[in-house]
Amino acid sequence: MNISDAGSLAELLATITSIRTSTLPSLSSWRQYVVPVALGYVVLCRALRYRGEKRLRRRMGFPKGCSREALSRMTNEQAQEIIKYLAANEFPEFHHLSLEFGLFKTYGVESISRLLLATRNLTDPVKSLKRYEDTAALIGEFMVNPPNSERTIKALARINFLHSKYIKEGTISNEDLVYTLSVFVTEPPRFARLYEWRAMNEMERCAYGVFWKKVGEDMGISYKGVLSKDTWHDGIEWFDDISAWAKRYEVDKMKPSEVANKPAKALIPMLTYWVPWFAKPFVQEAVCVLMGDRVREAFMLPEPGIVAATTVYSALLLRRLFLRYLSLPRFSDVKRHGDVDPKTGRYHLHFSYGNYPFYVKPTFWNRWGPRALAIWLYGGKVPGDNPEEYLSQGYMWTDLGPRNRMGLGVEEMETDLQRLKASNRGGCPF
Repeated sequence: MNISDAGSLAELLATITSIRTSTLPSLSSWRQYVVPVALGYVVLCRALRYRGEKRLRRRMGFPKGCSREALSRMTNEQAQEIIKYLAANEFPEFHHLSLEFGLFKTYGVESISRLLLATRNLTDPVKSLKRYEDTAALIGEFMVNPPNSERTIKALARINFLHSKYIKEGTISNEDLVYTLSVFVTEPPRFARLYEWRAMNEMERCAYGVFWKKVGEDMGISYKGVLSKDTWHDGIEWFDDISAWAKRYEVDKMKPSEVANKPAKALIPMLTYWVPWFAKPFVQEAVCVLMGDRVREAFMLPEPGIVAATTVYSALLLRRLFLRYLSLPRFSDVKRHGDVDPKTGRYHLHFSYGNYPFYVKPTFWNRWGPRALAIWLYGGKVPGDNPEEYLSQGYMWTDLGPRNRMGLGVEEMETDLQRLKASNRGGCPF
């Protein structure tokens, strides 16, 4: 290469460099776009996150700052609609988890655990699978359907029939029923306050009081002589009353017990079913973190280590910040319950509450879709497997409950249906 060639090459390189620097934005100009876009996205996420709450308040007629007098007029229909929105749109994952842990929490009371051990419905490795699914399906029915709907009334009548045997025998007390009811009232708001991206507001807490007070009455639960009052001004006052009573009840009844230890050991594997074997010990510690010291001690389970506690709370904090500032809200509800099949009169679940495909219709997507294939690869059951066991044809109301009571209770349920239909189901219970 001669000198003239070298000079030409230098000129060419200089020209290319000048073109690149003139056409590509500098680092500072990138910042001018990236930072405002990122901040705009955060503002958009936060604004849309709270938009659903504000719209629901306006639609229900309870805007922010409304008086307790206004809340005292909340109807059962409004309360159910509020809870459905929270469970299906606002907090779907942790709302469901809170009910799981709430039901789990009741087993720390020895009298309740003793009944579970006697019936084996929630501790037997075979019986417990269906019984858990049935409990969740029945509760889900009257949480997602209006109080006056046929589905809500039949679900309540079925629960009443299944409980009637134990109430007549005296194996479950009215106080045990009040306590079981209390966890459904208090656990979702507690989980939202501690673990979700926002806490529940007064309107939502009032809705829990209104809704579950009426459910308790429909189930024949008596509050007289149990709670501190016989009458309440609104759902918040009833909510606070049953919460305070439940705390006192736990201090008195929730003690370390070998009886309570047995259902705990049987049910923790249900909560950790999908966890790989190598992670199960750590996740079991995480479950103990979430259940709290009093419940854990009643179950006589070991205290979780500092690594598990730190990891769980750090992950929950990061999740809260991510949902609040970096995640757009849902634009559609999570639906578990399907419509009635007009040909068979049976009901299906869109996907199961537990770990097995009870009542899930084996459509092509449900059986061969990505989720089903992942379950199959893990070794789990998919819709259509063992149809006699998992009832893929769907459920009739008399199918829900222990297998030895399937098909029973038709007359008792019909009598109870008439009673429930005659009651003021959609109005204000205060």
